[in-house]
Amino acid sequence: MKEKTATISFRINEPALRALQEDAKKQNLSLNTLANQMFVSYADYDRFLQKFHMVKLSTPTLKRIINAASEETIIEAGSAAGGSVPESFILAKTGELSVPNALDYLKSMGAHANLFDYSEVTHAGKTSVTLTHDLGPKGSLFLTHYAEALFKTLGKQLKVRELPDAIAFEV
Repeated sequence: MKEKTATISFRINEPALRALQEDAKKQNLSLNTLANQMFVSYADYDRFLQKFHMVKLSTPTLKRIINAASEETIIEAGSAAGGSVPESFILAKTGELSVPNALDYLKSMGAHANLFDYSEVTHAGKTSVTLTHDLGPKGSLFLTHYAEALFKTLGKQLKVRELPDAIAFEV
C-alpha cells in the first residue's frame, strides 16, 4: 500500500538547493524523491537524536573504539546500551514497547544510523533477523548483547548466532 503524500511549497537557500540537486543527480533520483527521503529520515530518526544524546560517528571510528576495548567491556557496553536507549527511543516514538516496534527500531538504526544492514524474513510464524555490519568480530559481540538486552526488556530471550560480520536471531 502506497503512503499518502501531501504537496507543500517552501524556500531554501541556493547553496543547499545546488547540493540537493547534485546529490539527486548522482543517485539518479528526482529532487522530490531525495527531499522526501530526507524528510522521512528526519521524522523517523534524526529528530530523536538530541533527546537521547546520540551522535553520528563514522563506522571506521566506531570500529577502532570497539577493537580497542576488551571483550568484557564490549559486552557491558552492548548490554547497557541495548537495555536503555532503544526502550526510551521506542516509547518516545510510538508510545508502546512491543516486538514489532523493537524490530522497527532496528530497521531505523540500519536505515538511518548506518550501524548495520537490516534484513528480515518471516517463515512459519517466526521472523528471522540478520544485522550485517563492517565492525568486525567485536562489533558482532557488541550487537549480540545490544539485541539481547533490547528484547529482554520485552521478556524475550534471544538465541543469537554470531558471525564475524553479522548477527542473526529469530523472534
